[in-house]
Amino acid sequence: MEKTQNNSGFDDEISLVDLATVFIRRIWLFVGFFILFSIGGVVFALIQEDRFDYVSLYQIAEVEQDQPIEKPAKAIAVLESQKIPEVKAVYKAEHDVRLPFDVSLEHPENTALVRLTTEATVENAEKVKAIHTDLLNYLNSRHEQLLSVTRSSLETRIESIQRTLDTLTGTPDAGQAVAEVMQKQVELESKLAALGASEVLVTARESVERVAPKRKLIVAVSIMLGFMLAVMAVFIAEFCSTVRAELHNQKQS
Repeated sequence: MEKTQNNSGFDDEISLVDLATVFIRRIWLFVGFFILFSIGGVVFALIQEDRFDYVSLYQIAEVEQDQPIEKPAKAIAVLESQKIPEVKAVYKAEHDVRLPFDVSLEHPENTALVRLTTEATVENAEKVKAIHTDLLNYLNSRHEQLLSVTRSSLETRIESIQRTLDTLTGTPDAGQAVAEVMQKQVELESKLAALGASEVLVTARESVERVAPKRKLIVAVSIMLGFMLAVMAVFIAEFCSTVRAELHNQKQS
């Protein structure tokens, strides 16, 4: 009795020979699926347009050595929250479609630079340049206003110190006070002289090599996907065939 149960259990198991038999019997289904997906992946990779990185660099004006008029992180936050959404809205209103690319912003460490990067096709290169120029002009205008306020403040303080000097000059025993005021005047004049304008270093410079599409990766993935789906198709087809045969046998009986 126990031996009969063991034989029944073995009969319900699928051996490697059975799997190989199924696979060989439906080899053309496997080959068809595999070739279809592989060729599809190659065609898809070939029809993709080359994409390049377009980079712009902006140097933030400095009020002192290594002290920008506005922190790069804040400048980036302003662009991301205000100007870029506005640019996208204007583009959609004018063209009735979304902007076909994005602008990513970053701040290289230990610099006063803001870097704008866009991945786009050569066809959209001029649009990228126009958008980058708009964003750079916005930053430049914003920082010129901040510089103007800082410059006016320094000039006002220098004038005030000059009036104080004029008053102290005619005062006896004011030598120490005059020296301190003159020192302060020199410091403020140095700050005024150190004020530097913002500068656009690069506008939408195209990368030397394309960054996308990664055609080899696309083809490799399509081949792997084609292999897996082809194997699945073989065993799904065998399963359906077995079910139909079983139903047919039940009807016959």
